[in-house]
Amino acid sequence: MKILAIPFLASALLCSQAQGQAPGQAQPPVNIIPGTPTVGTPPPPVPPDTVVAEVNGKKYTAADLDKLITMLPAQYQPMARSQPQMLTQVFLMQRLADDAEKAGLDKKAPFKEQLEMSRIQVLSTAELSDVNNTMPITEADELKYYGENPDKFKQVKVRVIYVSFNPTPGKAAPGGKKLLTEAEAQAKIEDLEKQIKGGADFGKLARENSDDQGSAAKDGDFGVMKLDSSYPQPIKTAVFALKQGEVSAPIKQPNGFYLIRADEVNQQPFNDAAMQVIQAVKQAKFQEWLKGLQAQYSVKIENQDYFAPRVPAQLQQVH
Repeated sequence: MKILAIPFLASALLCSQAQGQAPGQAQPPVNIIPGTPTVGTPPPPVPPDTVVAEVNGKKYTAADLDKLITMLPAQYQPMARSQPQMLTQVFLMQRLADDAEKAGLDKKAPFKEQLEMSRIQVLSTAELSDVNNTMPITEADELKYYGENPDKFKQVKVRVIYVSFNPTPGKAAPGGKKLLTEAEAQAKIEDLEKQIKGGADFGKLARENSDDQGSAAKDGDFGVMKLDSSYPQPIKTAVFALKQGEVSAPIKQPNGFYLIRADEVNQQPFNDAAMQVIQAVKQAKFQEWLKGLQAQYSVKIENQDYFAPRVPAQLQQVH
């Protein structure tokens, strides 16, 4: 059994170790803000054959610990490297696994079956990952997908009018500016909507009324929205339901209301959407492959009695 069990048991032990550090133990590394000057230079790499630790009288080289650490779940590997005391749990599990193997537990039920299921899980996950990463994709596949799924690559050039309100009535706004109440902002945005429906110029109203200063100065021009743009979902839902030239109903957000006009509705150029297309094609082909594989192993019931609910042995009446 050896350290085969480590990846499956490490999470609980390492997590408890991380959450319950004793005073005086090494702390997690400090996150450095990008761009902050660092003090000194990082140490040079340690040669693989250099002894870096001793555990229970045995010397371990950098290569030994590298091999051990790479067996841990990915989220715990940086922790094990920066907090050497965390490796205590790893060596403890290795010792327990070795003792269990010496006792023959790996040959006894239910441990033998559990080990086999763990092996199956690891290898099946590895195979799925390998197939997904090496799925062959041609340019013809990409162009076909792009052509058949225009809605997935839709983009809308929009203009907006934003009317803000004070989300916490009674609290002063930054700079002492008086903000509208939610009711006042709603009444204003609805009046603007009415004016637009009556033929008023959207750009002029945005320039004179929008609280989004950047877009107001450009007649409400807010740029292009795509399906993967990082805007709130209610905004994207409203935008992608619009036809070219249409204006949305007022959309409430935590700090204000929006009116959005779709100036242009079109499809992203293929080159701009290339990475998105590749991922979508790869995922579609992978799902098709997986669905075909699953179909081969659908279970056909030959004897329904086997699958009938069973009473646990301890609850069966003894006659």
